[in-house]
Amino acid sequence: MPLEDASFDLLLSSMAIHNIPTSSGRASALAEAVRVLGPGGRLAIVDIHVVADEYVVLLGQLGMRAIGRRGLGPRFWYSGPWGAADLVTARKPDRVRRHGPA
Repeated sequence: MPLEDASFDLLLSSMAIHNIPTSSGRASALAEAVRVLGPGGRLAIVDIHVVADEYVVLLGQLGMRAIGRRGLGPRFWYSGPWGAADLVTARKPDRVRRHGPA
């Protein structure tokens, strides 16, 4: 994305990322979202149930914290429970933690 690092305090994606056809492409999209989030920034993703686990793992690998996931219930079913949507939330750490002597 043509945006500077740490440009946003909050990012929301609704029913979009699953349309990226490859897992590596979805990983790149999440990495860009994390890049443009400022310290302490929050991310909320509403997407189909089958990719929510993937997002939770990727966000953990990207250093996000307070990662949560919950189903959004029958009002967010697309053609039935097999097309259910989940909400994945995460927070970017306030600062980078360094290991070893400062």
